Amino acid sequence: MLDTVFFILIFGFVMGAIYLLIALGFSLICGVLRIFHLGYAYLFPLTVYGTWFFMREFGFGLVPAIIGMVLLQFAVSLFIYKVMIKTTLDDEMTMLGGLLLVSLIVGELASWRYPIQEGVYLDTTLMDGIYTFGPAVISKQLVFSAIIALVMTGLFALFFVKTKTGLAIRALSQDILSSQVVGLNVEKLYTIVMLIVLLPVIVAMLLVAPVWAVDPMSGWGYMTTAILIAVLGGLGNIRGTIIASFLIGITHAIMCFVVGEPRFMNVSAMVLVMAILIVRPQGIMRSESIW
Repeated sequence: MLDTVFFILIFGFVMGAIYLLIALGFSLICGVLRIFHLGYAYLFPLTVYGTWFFMREFGFGLVPAIIGMVLLQFAVSLFIYKVMIKTTLDDEMTMLGGLLLVSLIVGELASWRYPIQEGVYLDTTLMDGIYTFGPAVISKQLVFSAIIALVMTGLFALFFVKTKTGLAIRALSQDILSSQVVGLNVEKLYTIVMLIVLLPVIVAMLLVAPVWAVDPMSGWGYMTTAILIAVLGGLGNIRGTIIASFLIGITHAIMCFVVGEPRFMNVSAMVLVMAILIVRPQGIMRSESIW
């Protein structure tokens, strides 16, 4: 019994921390831009396959390829905001349909150029081997990823609590009209948000790419997790996102080590979210506030 509890706590913590990186950007976009970003799924394959593209097609080393991928991500994100989001804010269905198409196109292009048989692999391992915590055995890379996730989340929280730009974004998320009245540069702040939300996803995918299976359509699974966490935590609220990430991480661990059926991980998370929303429709925290 104690061994099972230990497994749940260890794996729930590690998985919850990684899920936090996966969901943080989606939650912030929902909270600041007030849109349900259905194009979010493209970020995951573009991180892995974008890096692989620069390595395979141009012969770049790993670090230059990652830099090229980051610049590509920034360019695509700016295009999406300037061309698709900004011009269709008054037509939500058109905007959401366009965002969804972006994810589909990126996935299809990755699948066409680098099918699963390609064996895409990024050697972004920072720690080899395993840790043994009592009866639990877990990859050092995943433990390191969890620590990085907590540090990065802490930096995001400090950014929104301590910096002028962060405070301005918080004000914008609560009332856009008042923000414009007091002279905030709304366009600039939206652009900043569109760029900074890329960072957690990029870091998460580079860290887990050597450990977890990668395929061109894997973004949809990650996006499902991001949506569940964002909705459960309260759209746009970082504190709620943190709590929801670990709740779903523990739920997944219970499915694996108590029920013994990993295929029910997503179903169990969906049931958890549905049950909590019945009692608390706004989610764990207020969605009107980033922090």
